[in-house]
Amino acid sequence: MLDFIKTNSFIIAQVFGFMAMTVAISMYQFNKHKKVMLLMVGCALLWCCHYTFLGLFTPVAMNFLGAVKNFIFSFKEGKQIESKTIPIIFLILSVASTILTWKDAWSILPLIASVFAVVAQWQTNVKYLRLLTIPVCVCWFIYNINNQSWAGTANEVFVLISIIIALVRNKETKKAE
Repeated sequence: MLDFIKTNSFIIAQVFGFMAMTVAISMYQFNKHKKVMLLMVGCALLWCCHYTFLGLFTPVAMNFLGAVKNFIFSFKEGKQIESKTIPIIFLILSVASTILTWKDAWSILPLIASVFAVVAQWQTNVKYLRLLTIPVCVCWFIYNINNQSWAGTANEVFVLISIIIALVRNKETKKAE
């Protein structure tokens, strides 16, 4: 079994990545902050599996932190969490995780993406969450191309399209009201 996993780790990684992509594409179509955040938890855990099978540990760390962060941030909508120290803690943890898992200069891109993601996901306004996620997608797109994460590369393209559709769709809905 271990030989099978070693031999097919690239393919297994892509399967996990395409599963994560399916969640990622759909989650930006929801208008409730909590629902988007909880879908992001599942998505981040699938990306952890993807990057583990690719042997890329900075993105594993960023996605694991992302899963924890998104779970905590899911409680923000109901005002259960207001402390501005929470996003600061996640920014510090992102920097520390990057230092501990540093592979090469490309490792800076998941960190930059993580910083934007923390700021984006702290927003309760889903429109701002979508807009601030655009630079996150750009960083991951470049990182994924460089590291042959084809599922990750495709994901960023589709997530950007999904965000644009959601922004346009919600703008049209607002005009109709």
